[in-house]
Amino acid sequence: MQKALSYLAAAAVFASVGSAAAAPERGPGCFLRRDVNGFSAPDDRTLYIRVGVNQVWRLDLMTECTGLTFRQAFGLESRPANPWICSPLDATVIVRDPGFHLRCPVSAMHRLTPAEIAALPKRDRP
Repeated sequence: MQKALSYLAAAAVFASVGSAAAAPERGPGCFLRRDVNGFSAPDDRTLYIRVGVNQVWRLDLMTECTGLTFRQAFGLESRPANPWICSPLDATVIVRDPGFHLRCPVSAMHRLTPAEIAALPKRDRP
């Protein structure tokens, strides 16, 4: 009986550790990649994305992402097996065109406040 209880306790500990590792926690500086539903690019190094209904994030790119301002579609790639983007290291912008994909690493990200969103020129709002 004592041995059976030991196995049960070990299984419970293993399950709790495994589930904590499998479910990353979301902080206020994070968003889900799948919640991105719009973007604008005022230049080839800056991208504003709309996340959900009322969040706007600014992503600064490490290098120029040539033609980003003229592209109609982009992708946002996150680390494998983690849908959350919580730091610039978690994201890469992918510009898509027929027969052309450009990968642009993110160097900084910032969630805009309502005042910062209001201060954006209309053409730059996602």
